[in-house]
Amino acid sequence: MYNGIGLQTARGSGTNGHVQTNKFFIQPRTGGPPPKAPLHSHDDGAAGTRKPNKEILEHDRRRQVELRLVELRDTLEEQGYTEGEIEERVEEARKKAELEAARGGAGGAAPRPGEGFMGMQSHHVAARKEKKLEAMRAALGLDAEVGQKRNAQVDSGELVPGKDGF
Repeated sequence: MYNGIGLQTARGSGTNGHVQTNKFFIQPRTGGPPPKAPLHSHDDGAAGTRKPNKEILEHDRRRQVELRLVELRDTLEEQGYTEGEIEERVEEARKKAELEAARGGAGGAAPRPGEGFMGMQSHHVAARKEKKLEAMRAALGLDAEVGQKRNAQVDSGELVPGKDGF
């Protein structure tokens, strides 16, 4: 036994009584400098949530569009179209996908069936979470910036007479 730690005697314990330290225990910091802030602080007021990076989402959307265009090109080559016809059809499909994206549609943003990889990336998850939170704020009538009720007619903690509509 050492400093009150361990067995008083090793007899009958089936061990030799040797005490080891737990190398994986991380003690909480009580003093010292505060931890460094993350490089990209995306604090939107909600604890633990980060805003999605719009550039990464746009890149993934474009990548999905281009992947579908490559697949279209391959199928047209297998069907025996000429190179000029293939280029023409691929350009038409590209313009159509860009128009859908400009209108806010999911033309190319959604992953192909059987490939759930896109939905598991942190930025896609954060984007879905942001949409859910926005829908919840709208349902509850909360401001996005402050988190307070919109048109709250409260003056020094009491309702103002005549402004509540009764």
